[in-house]
Amino acid sequence: MSQVANATIAAAEKAFSFVMDDKGYTEAVWLMTQLAIAAKKNDLYAHLRSVGISLPDDATLPDVTASLTEALDRAVDHSRRRSDLAEIAGRALVGAVADALQPHFNGLFPNDKDTMRAALSKLGTQKEFGDLSRSFFDRLANQSLQYFLSKTLATHVGEGMRFATMNQKALFDHALSTHTWEASVIVRDFSSQWFSKHRYEEGGDISRKSSDGFAGFALKKMKDELKLGARTSAN
Repeated sequence: MSQVANATIAAAEKAFSFVMDDKGYTEAVWLMTQLAIAAKKNDLYAHLRSVGISLPDDATLPDVTASLTEALDRAVDHSRRRSDLAEIAGRALVGAVADALQPHFNGLFPNDKDTMRAALSKLGTQKEFGDLSRSFFDRLANQSLQYFLSKTLATHVGEGMRFATMNQKALFDHALSTHTWEASVIVRDFSSQWFSKHRYEEGGDISRKSSDGFAGFALKKMKDELKLGARTSAN
């Protein structure tokens, strides 16, 4: 197990170093904060439009995920820094938001135009932002680690290797998913406190500067927690 744990530590160091410098990541974090900020605005949809997320009055879940994806794509294309990690960050945000909204209505389509507004408005609480952030960083960490580990562990499957069968590799993937989910608790707690503090200090808004600072702190906390867990597993 120590060989795999060491590979995970190395992958976390490499993956998170690349992620922090990626425009797709910082933009995804910015949009996540603005979804939560919009929730407490008098005109929720107007604030979302101001940051590039345009929704119709009768928005459905596919409308929200599509608009989020388009907003991320525009920002990344404008920066001319599209990368695989930008795609990972985008998928992590869209997946986290979809999971947060889904329980508030049946299926993909709200019962009426007010249902989606009500669901989006719930993202503005301290707890909901912490939960949304946890889901985002769990997905981001898992997919980023898989991206870098795939370059190493692909050579460890087969007779006489660390993973004798694909089933053993699948068990490792499951363990990694559990590891990132458990590690993301620390980000959930940090995120909820950070959001409450900064929204109060900034008069109900959060600036890009604050968002970028949060992106760096949260990622470092996640990386340190993942590396600590991997070292513990190796012992």
